[in-house]
Amino acid sequence: MLLCCMYHHVGADKLSNSLPILEKHFQYIKDNFNVVLPGEPLIEDAVNVCLVFDDASYSFYSYAFPLIKRIGIRVVLAVSTKFIVDSASRVAPHVRLHVAVDEMMLGDTFSKSIPFCSWEELLEISNSGNVKIASHSYSHCNLLQSPDVEAELADSKEILQEKLQKEVDAFVYPYGRFNASIVKHVRKQFKYSFAVGAGDNRSWDGIDGVLFRMYCDDLNDPTSMFSKWNLRKYRVQRYRLFVKKWLMDHAPSVQLAS
Repeated sequence: MLLCCMYHHVGADKLSNSLPILEKHFQYIKDNFNVVLPGEPLIEDAVNVCLVFDDASYSFYSYAFPLIKRIGIRVVLAVSTKFIVDSASRVAPHVRLHVAVDEMMLGDTFSKSIPFCSWEELLEISNSGNVKIASHSYSHCNLLQSPDVEAELADSKEILQEKLQKEVDAFVYPYGRFNASIVKHVRKQFKYSFAVGAGDNRSWDGIDGVLFRMYCDDLNDPTSMFSKWNLRKYRVQRYRLFVKKWLMDHAPSVQLAS
């Protein structure tokens, strides 16, 4: 079994978990499951778990990253490069942490209040050995509505690899949106890609090339999603993911650039 988990922020106003809940949640995962990064060997007849944070908000660096290092687990961090600045030294940490989630990507908020990790912070994160950086597109747009999907993919990958000096082979679909044509473009650039949907992926190929992730923000408690009943349910939900993938493959989009 391969379960992929989706997280966003820590201590924020939405799409978030409290630090105490997240600590217990991560410790439970570390103690009970095989935590893996994309491409690593999976243990047969065991629960393998891949943890993926979207957006690279400053709360990840401030709260989640120290916790990840202390517990000794590893995660994927998806970055939209448009919103990353070189340094955040001119903005106080409390200002960066208290930008409303819905405002982070609006206008020039990303450069004024710097609610996302800076390149300096991302380099530290990437070099820690605990975090694998993934692309989250260039501008975090719904790719079904993008006039140039190839640029969203290629520009993000090029910038990440230049800034961090590491190969970037994983992609996280903004808003979980794609169709068959977009998946084809993604697979030209990346080995692994993540969308949204609960179920057992079983292998790194996921469901016809897309790995689906369970929603893990706003947890009421740190462990119930991994109860024996839920683990059985995720095996059954794998078959529903094939239906979801087929429906999304046929979603309409704007004309892609050639």
